Amino acid sequence: MHERVAGYTDAVLEELGAKVGPLAGELEAFGRLLERSDDLRFGLANSNTPVHVRRAIIEELLGNKLSRTALDLLSFAVQSGPAAEYVEDVAGIAGAAVARRDGMVLRDEGPLGRTAAAQRLEGYATAVLAGVRGERHLGEVEDELFRFMRTVRGNDELNAVLTTSEVPVQTRQAVVHDLLARRATPATVRLATYTAAIGRPRDYPLLLEGLVQRVASEANRQVADVRSAAEMTEAQRRRLAAALTKFAGYEVDVRVSSDPGLLGGFVASVGDMVFDASLRRRLEQARGLLFASSPSPSEAAGRAPDKS
Repeated sequence: MHERVAGYTDAVLEELGAKVGPLAGELEAFGRLLERSDDLRFGLANSNTPVHVRRAIIEELLGNKLSRTALDLLSFAVQSGPAAEYVEDVAGIAGAAVARRDGMVLRDEGPLGRTAAAQRLEGYATAVLAGVRGERHLGEVEDELFRFMRTVRGNDELNAVLTTSEVPVQTRQAVVHDLLARRATPATVRLATYTAAIGRPRDYPLLLEGLVQRVASEANRQVADVRSAAEMTEAQRRRLAAALTKFAGYEVDVRVSSDPGLLGGFVASVGDMVFDASLRRRLEQARGLLFASSPSPSEAAGRAPDKS
């Protein structure tokens, strides 16, 4: 099963909980239909058929026969995985639903590599964020995830617990859940906790960073990670956001954290772009110019005396 499809399926089944039985039956029946019907299989698993046509087949053929949840799962698989793997994806979705219905635990394949984990997280986030309505609520989830990411990176003890393979995955999930359960929205808790389970522990901070950007993209924004030597006022944040938005060419949402080591000014990271307007940077540049223009001791000794 494609990783995005697996992540989306995980989120849907997690939300259904014990009520997964009817869905499992629907998916099993559709899987059998797909195996028996050459025409249906050709229409849905043919790479020459455009995605929108394949989705229309799902909606028009099965719209009155399957639940909205089943249709969403089958449609997501159409748009997220290769057409040639659609039958396999459907079998994987149905198998996961049946396993949850029957109380079975699927074999643990171990942590995913960074790329595969990011793909699975993308699918999971798509399902979770579908239930978060409005830009204000999306902004709240984004802000909570960003602050948690900064906490993980800034707290050596917490970072050690969440990024080492010596700590069992269930323990790492429990730590994340306990830290956020009373401080964050349910969507944030789900996203951060799931992230701790799927990838290699050392990749956890990077996966969180990608998750922050994913939530921002849901509201058509990009997050600027700003480290400032001093606290910024709301007016300063707005001016900085406007300047970064104009430079980047898309809407930028500023997230500011304190870094006294900059001595003054700020450093802003937007995607792959870094804007270093810190006093520390200016001092380093001045020091470089000073040493570049000053003669070395040997040059000074060999210079002709001034006869003026």
